[in-house]
Amino acid sequence: MLMYYVYKIALATVARLPLRAGYWLFCRIADISFLFKKGTREVSASNIRRALAPDASNKKLRSTVLSAFRNSARNYFDLLRLSHLDPRSLNGNVTIHGEEHFREALGRGKGVILATAHLGNMDLVAQVLAPKSSESVKLTVLTEPLRPEPLYRLVTELRERNGLIFTTANVEGLKRAIRALKRGEVVALASDRAIQGTGLNLPFMGEETVMPVGAVELALRTGAALVPAFSVRGNGGRYAIYVEPPLSLPSRDRPDALSKGTRDLISVMERYIHEFPEQWVVFNPVWNGRGRRK
Repeated sequence: MLMYYVYKIALATVARLPLRAGYWLFCRIADISFLFKKGTREVSASNIRRALAPDASNKKLRSTVLSAFRNSARNYFDLLRLSHLDPRSLNGNVTIHGEEHFREALGRGKGVILATAHLGNMDLVAQVLAPKSSESVKLTVLTEPLRPEPLYRLVTELRERNGLIFTTANVEGLKRAIRALKRGEVVALASDRAIQGTGLNLPFMGEETVMPVGAVELALRTGAALVPAFSVRGNGGRYAIYVEPPLSLPSRDRPDALSKGTRDLISVMERYIHEFPEQWVVFNPVWNGRGRRK
């Protein structure tokens, strides 16, 4: 319950800090966490080392992991700010590249799946793109469950204040996502880590691991457009959101349809993670064991 009370106190105290001051404070918290959370630091390093050049030094790896800790801390502050922030006010600080791909996919009328990674600020993709659809099209986000339950409810309440729907990425959540897509709505989910521990064994960042197939499976089952989208943090509270063209998926009748579609999605995710490894905020193991460099 400690984190629950930390959130409650933060909402009452630091949520309304100016952006620069809030980021400075949370980055200092990240620095302390980096020093004392050895296990989390090592897991992050194990993941990020695969995104770096093969000859990257240990110094480079360490500095990249520290940047990931700081980026995660800024994300927490951004989440607290949602309690009193209209996402439309972010428009001046967010540049969207490829918005036409999102609108084109939405125009097909079969629903849109936004497949993203734990890059930059995942919440921002949903918070900013949701108003870009239309007032009649809802956006449902499948998320990883948090413990304890009161913390999950509090975080979900913060995320849903601007009209989005957040649901746990489990069987019931997938059923809700299918119903939403059949209504022509939008569903967003991360696809760079198998939260439930199930999926297909596929190469990712040069090494095979279990990769989630939920986004591709939903697209094959419903006919919804599968659109990769990623956020990248810039300086001074600025962001860029990159929306890729909808993936061209094989017929669901093909025996390798799920594998082929997931490989194509992995290829897009790898490109962004390699370019922005310091913003890949995954603090749980993606690969079994400590892994190796590419």
